[in-house]
Amino acid sequence: MGKTKWIIESGTLTIYPKRNLRIVGLIFFVVIAAIIFFLSRSWQDYSSGFTIGYYGFLLLMPLLLIFIAETKVIFDGNSRKLYKKIGFLPTGSIPFDDIASIQAYEILGSGYNYRLFKKSNRHGKDLIISSGYSKATNANLIQFQQEVLPKIDELVFANAPVIPKQIIYDFQFFKEEGGVYLLRDNKIGSLIIGLILIGVTVAILFNPDFLTNEGAFQKILITYFPAVIGLALLFAATSNIRFDKSQRKIIRSTFAGRILKEYPFDDLIRFQIIRKTTNLIYSGTEVRAEILLPAKNKTTTLILKSFIGTKKIERFLDEANTILGRI
Repeated sequence: MGKTKWIIESGTLTIYPKRNLRIVGLIFFVVIAAIIFFLSRSWQDYSSGFTIGYYGFLLLMPLLLIFIAETKVIFDGNSRKLYKKIGFLPTGSIPFDDIASIQAYEILGSGYNYRLFKKSNRHGKDLIISSGYSKATNANLIQFQQEVLPKIDELVFANAPVIPKQIIYDFQFFKEEGGVYLLRDNKIGSLIIGLILIGVTVAILFNPDFLTNEGAFQKILITYFPAVIGLALLFAATSNIRFDKSQRKIIRSTFAGRILKEYPFDDLIRFQIIRKTTNLIYSGTEVRAEILLPAKNKTTTLILKSFIGTKKIERFLDEANTILGRI
C-alpha cells in the first residue's frame, strides 16, 4: 500500500515519496541478520576477514534500501527552487520557473503516482513526488491530494505567468483535406513485413513435404503463426485515424475503410501519455485518447501515435487540441 509522508511549513514543503522502503529494508535486514547468525555457526573454517566482508556485503543491501527511503523533495518558497536529497546528500535542484506541471502518472498494471515534469521536456524524464497507489480511494492518496497538491500550487504556480497556447496553422502530424485531418503515420514497413509473413505461410502450404518430420502441433504453429502476425500487421497498416471538423468526430478506419468507428469530439475525455518499458528499459511513449461511450456507460482508449522520444509530444497535443477547438 502506498503511503507518502510530508511536512508542510509556511514557506516550505518537504515530501518523502519512498518512505515505504524503510519497512522493506528493515524486514530484509532482520532476515539477512538471521541468515548470517545461522551461517556463522557453520562457517568455522573460513578466515574472519572473508566472513566479515561477506556478511557486511549482505547487510549493505537492506541498509541501502533504508537510506534510499530517506529520499526527500523540498519545495523551498524562499529560494523558489526544488531541492532533491537522499538522506543528507543533495542530488539536484530545479528552479520553480522550470517546472511545467505535477501530474498523476499511470503505471501500467500497478496503479499510479504523482510526478513532476519540467518545461524543457514536458513528457520526458520526470521526478517522482509520491508513493505508488493502486486505488483512488486510498486514504493517504486523498490526503495527499487535499493537502500537498494545493501547497505545491501555492508555492510553485500561484505567481507564475499564464501563457496561453497558440493556435496551430502549420501541421506536422496531420494532413488536412477539406476540413478532415488525417493523422500521418508511415506504415509501409508494416505492410511489407505483413505481406512477407503471409507469403511464408502460402509457401509452406504449397510445399507440404517441408514439415514431414514435425509433429502435428509444430506443423500448425510453423505454418499458420506467420500468417496470424502478417494479418495483424496488415490490419494495422490499412487503418487510419481522421479528425473531421465539420462532423466534429474522430473516425477510425480499418481494412481500407470497410470498418468505421466514430467518436464525437465532445466524448473525448483526455489524452493519456503512456511510457512503455521492456525489461525496465524505455521503449517508447504512446499518446492515447480516452473516450466516453455513453451508450455503454464506460470508456475506451484509442492509440493515436507512438513516439520514440518525448520532445515532440507537446507539439502533437497542441495540433490535436487546435483541431478539437480546445485552443
